[in-house]
Amino acid sequence: MKIKIEKNNALGLHTALNQNLHTIDSKRGFELKTQITNGIGDLNLISYEFDKGFNFNILKGDISSLLELDFEEDKNNYLRFFFVRKGELIHNVSPNIRYRLTDNFSCMVAAKGGENQLFTFPVQNDIELLFLQVETQSFSIDLKSDFFSLPKQIGNVLMNKKMDDHFIYHSLYTLDISETISEIINTEKEGMVKRFFLESKALELLWLQSEQFDKETSEGYSKKVLRKQDVPVIKKAKEYIHNNLEKKLTLSLISREIGTNETKLKTGFRKLYGKTFTDIIRLERLNKAKALIDDGDLSIKEIANFCGYKSTSMFSTRFKQRFGTTPGKYKNS
Repeated sequence: MKIKIEKNNALGLHTALNQNLHTIDSKRGFELKTQITNGIGDLNLISYEFDKGFNFNILKGDISSLLELDFEEDKNNYLRFFFVRKGELIHNVSPNIRYRLTDNFSCMVAAKGGENQLFTFPVQNDIELLFLQVETQSFSIDLKSDFFSLPKQIGNVLMNKKMDDHFIYHSLYTLDISETISEIINTEKEGMVKRFFLESKALELLWLQSEQFDKETSEGYSKKVLRKQDVPVIKKAKEYIHNNLEKKLTLSLISREIGTNETKLKTGFRKLYGKTFTDIIRLERLNKAKALIDDGDLSIKEIANFCGYKSTSMFSTRFKQRFGTTPGKYKNS
């Protein structure tokens, strides 16, 4: 089903869905909710309309029949940000240009010349995406401020300057963006506190995505930048450490074994666990040693060797630093 969106704001989107699908709607202050339970699937759309010319939308659920949203453009520039946590979205920027976003991808896009924008959602289960739209004529952030400086291409769109070409950027989004999205999705704030929180986080997403674009434009795509898709890799590295404590563990060895690079491992350990690579290995070894002592089947020397310590005295020193007593005294206690 194709649905035409005649007004490019949150209310216009919800109104069009209601007129075409007879949805269940509710409005509470700046928050609009639409529940779709007929025809095309089981979907929930939550939108937040802010005062500075931009709105923020979250779409989540199952799509059982092809859904197309046809946004009718006007003379203003519209800068749109998409963040796909799960699912698939196809965007036709013009009759000859389209792109597709899937899990963990994001994009910024602005179309030239007032061409209608068609967003297609194929049949799929458990889609979850966030959509931030900036209507440039009303957007009131001071773009010349040092605090909120933006790349020239984005600044020109937001200042509603005439566009000679479409502006399209998409990439795997960073872990920083992923964490901001999680804060938005999981917030339990209410009322005006929620509004201020979500507005600040929406602007944070705008800035983080713009910063990612700026860095990748000037420096190229970096495999060292931590992205959401890297989280399972970092967890796999920690699991590798846990299962191979008897080995001489190095960043070089682990990065080769799990197929990543040393910089990403170091950054990932700090980001996910708040500890350095060395700290993680030391804690894993000592915690394993304590568990083996509790089992009571091995000698202190055997436990030291099993946990990667070549020196029993060094093992004893590290154990006392961690647990306040020596391995021998702990075993006999």
